[in-house]
Amino acid sequence: MKKNLRPYMVEDNKRKKRLILIVALLLALTATACNNNETDTKENSQQEEDSSGAKPGEYAEIGSGANLVKFPEDLEKGIVFATYDRGDIHEDIYINSKEAIEAVQNGEELPSGTVITLVGYKDGEIDQYLVMEKRTGWGSQYSPEERNGEWEYQAFTPGREVREDNIGRCFTCHANQERDDYLNSMDQMKEFDLGEVAQSKNSSTETQTTVIPTEGWRVNEISAHMNDSKDVNKEERNLISDEEKVKKIQEVLLSLYLQQYKS
Repeated sequence: MKKNLRPYMVEDNKRKKRLILIVALLLALTATACNNNETDTKENSQQEEDSSGAKPGEYAEIGSGANLVKFPEDLEKGIVFATYDRGDIHEDIYINSKEAIEAVQNGEELPSGTVITLVGYKDGEIDQYLVMEKRTGWGSQYSPEERNGEWEYQAFTPGREVREDNIGRCFTCHANQERDDYLNSMDQMKEFDLGEVAQSKNSSTETQTTVIPTEGWRVNEISAHMNDSKDVNKEERNLISDEEKVKKIQEVLLSLYLQQYKS
């Protein structure tokens, strides 16, 4: 008697169908995982691009932030820490704070807010002002290859107006000084004696007349009633003491100094 094999064949077909469905499901899950990984990779890549700045074609033109730099109105209150002479050219380099010099001399970076100004003279007359200023976040719009840290630059005329100039040259000039925070006169700043500044401030209330030699000077006191110039050289003049002499000379010179300062 032959067995009926149909039930076994039906069951076998069902198992094959279930196996095919399982394989298809595994393939679908694998494809989904691959897509997710690819998406994550693209997102991570995009995040890395965003964190490093805009794409190369979107970087700002170097020097386009020069308008951020204003003329330092308190320039004369700054510290001249370096000077240069080349023929008929003389340059004074100012920095706007003693604290900035102290930071450098302590091995620290120049702080945000540092302003350095080159005052250029030609034949004894002011020829130009070149200003570089450092602020947190400045320069981030430039490509990493071109920016000078957080520095921006500006050029001014002798009348302290913005000068039409190619500011990109400033970046190029300072670019090779990256190790010195893009400063060409870092060595002079490190060697600058801040004691001179303190001494200058301490003596600012004293007049320079205290160091003027008066030996050999002859000062005569003239009576108030002698209005005629012919009487000036007469014997009515009385020779005053050395102490009074020094005092009167200092008063006269101080008066002249203050008049010159006000003018």
